[in-house]
Parts: sequence; C-alpha cells; structure tokens
Amino acid sequence: MLEHLRVLDLTDERGLLCGRLLADLGADVVQVEPAGGSTARQAPPLPGTSPTTSMFWETYAAGKRGVAVDLDRAEEVARLRRLAGAADVVVTSWPRALLERHGLDPATLRAERPELVCTVISAFGWDGPKAAYADTDLVVWAAGGPLAPHRDGDLPPLRISVPQAYLHAAADAAAGTMLAVLARGTSGRGQVVDVSAQEAVGVATLARVLATAVGDDHPEWQTTPGQRTGRTDQSGSGAATPNSLKKWHCADGMVELHLSMGPAAGGFTNNLFAWLAEEGAVPEPIAAWDWKVLPERLVSGELTHDDLDEARAAVRAFLLRKTKAEVLDAAIRRRLLCMAIFDMADIAGSPHLEERGFWGQVDIGDQDVRIPGRIARVRGPEGPRVRGRAPLHGEHTDVVLKEWLGQP
Repeated sequence: MLEHLRVLDLTDERGLLCGRLLADLGADVVQVEPAGGSTARQAPPLPGTSPTTSMFWETYAAGKRGVAVDLDRAEEVARLRRLAGAADVVVTSWPRALLERHGLDPATLRAERPELVCTVISAFGWDGPKAAYADTDLVVWAAGGPLAPHRDGDLPPLRISVPQAYLHAAADAAAGTMLAVLARGTSGRGQVVDVSAQEAVGVATLARVLATAVGDDHPEWQTTPGQRTGRTDQSGSGAATPNSLKKWHCADGMVELHLSMGPAAGGFTNNLFAWLAEEGAVPEPIAAWDWKVLPERLVSGELTHDDLDEARAAVRAFLLRKTKAEVLDAAIRRRLLCMAIFDMADIAGSPHLEERGFWGQVDIGDQDVRIPGRIARVRGPEGPRVRGRAPLHGEHTDVVLKEWLGQP
C-alpha cells in the first residue's frame, strides 16, 4: 500500500507506534537511534528469560530498519539531515529544543523541501502555553480529561494501568500522516502534522469531556459513596453508575455486567435474573421484578435503593460461583448485557484472535516470538502485516545510506 513511501522515524517510546503502523502498510520506515540506543529499548515489559530485551521495543519497532547516529558529531548530524532530505515523511517525538539545535525541526526541514510531510508528536502540541511542559503518561491523562471519571465516588482517580496516552497520539499521528501524504498528491506540498497527546486522549473520551456542555456537571462519581443523588441511571453503564457496579468478580477473574433498567435495555436484566432464579440464587420477590418498568417503581417509592442493593448482592454472590467462560457462554445463549474482562493470558490464548491471524511471528535472538500483528484484516497479499522484527542498534546504517544517499 505504502511501498513508495520513505519515512524517517525520529521517535522514542512516545511515538514508535506511528512508524510501526506505516511500516505495516508497506512504507520503508528507518528508525533513527542515538549512539547509546533508543530509550524505548529499556521500556517494560522485560521478559524474565531475557531481561535486556524490551517487548515494547520489539513490538513497536517491528518492521522498521535501523540507523544509528551520534548527535555529538557534526558530520553525523549533517548526514541525518541529508536522510531527512531524501525522505517523503519525517516523524518525530524528540524534544523541540533538540530538533531545533540540530536543524531537524519542521520549519528548517520544510524550508529546504516544501513537499516534505513532518509529523510531530508531543504532550501538549508544538506550540502554545504548555508546549514546553514536562510530562509523563499520568500527566497527559490528567490534562486530557479522562482521568477524572476513572474513580469510584469521591475517591482519588485511579491511574490507567499500562502507559497508553502516547499510543493514542501515535495512532492519530499515523492517520494524520497518511492524510497529509494524500493531500500532497493533489497540491504538491507537504504539511506539518502537529499531534498533541493531551488532545488525542481528550478526543478518545469526547462524550465525557463534553458532559458539562450539556449540563451534566455533577456526575455521580463526584459524590460521596452511599449518598443518594436522586438520579437513576437506566442504562447501568453511564457516568452515573460507579465502576464498582459495572465490574463484578467471578470465580476466575472479572466480568463487565450492566444491570440495565427501563424499556430499552431492561429486558437484558430480566434474562439475567431468570438465570439466577433457575438456580435458586435470588429471592422470589426480586426474581419477579420487571426491570423494564423498574424506574417508575423507584420513582414512586414502591421500591427503594436498598432493594436494588439486595438484588446486586444476589448477583454478586452468584457470579462468584461462575467462571468467565461460563458467564460468557450464558451471555450468548441467554442474551445478557455482559462480557468477560480478559487478562493478558486470555488474550494471548484467544482462539478468536488466532483464527483471525492477529499475531505476527518474529525472530528475537534465537527464539520465535509472537507480537501483536496487523492493524486490519485486508483481503489479498498487500494488506497490513508485520514486515519483520525490530532492528538491532544501527543494523541497517550502511545499506540505508547507500540506498537513500547513494553512499558507497
């Protein structure tokens, strides 16, 4: 798909995914590393069997070629600028001050080649009041908005477990890069694709970020646990439902299960309580509830929130006796609004992902290792796929200099 495209990749762990996606689509992506190696090579997870091998690097640098550059040597910096001049696209997440010091910033590069597409990935954007702020994954989540509702009641927000704010940004950067390349085919001119990780995670949770714009400025997760607000969340899945009422423990893990009510989705909960009733796991009065009309019964006072808590307690005790597989099987057969929460072992062993060819196989050292594979399933040989393992440090320096610059 993108076999005609040369991409110079000046990213660290904050932007590797962008180049990986372009490489999967066929682009010749050359990953540039400083003399000491990319900091992404130390990013976890580090397998116990090979503590010097970063699976983060092996996954997100897969399919690229590698060039090493000593940024303290003027002749090597000049050579790097020549590589940028031979590229169709330059992608970077390096600090702005470093890029400007070496003449690798978008303004300098595009002054020499207006047709060049420069994609810049940063925490808060290339310019603006916060452009120079220091950041971490946690800082970006907090600044982008999604962290605030990631809590129960008035407890502090919970950190997103695996660093992924920049994965959102890098994926957006890949899409923006392809749009800029497409536009260049018409205009003949390149563009600067300026991707802010803060904006990327904000867009990823746009509904919650815009809640105050529609008057939802007092969501239930901001109240004291146990305090009744008078609001009844009929979906069982919205911001007005604490996470503790959507995530349930089962015998071997957790499931996502919504006790929905009202005419639109209450029937799913009726199906759930029919299952509980068959196994004698719920008192008869609760088993007879029609969750389609439950909101009216709560508003009238016929039922109370204490009654709801009793129903939830029955569900909680019931699920503790069921495995994820049993719950998922019942969800399919009985039409329940729930899903098993997969852990990494579940994903690695998923027959569904195996059948769809999700995994890519690469050689790392003397081992064949599976890594997350293609981004989309496209019929035919030209679809996205893992094109090869991640490069060793400076592995392709000589051949890239020969192919791109004509050096002997």
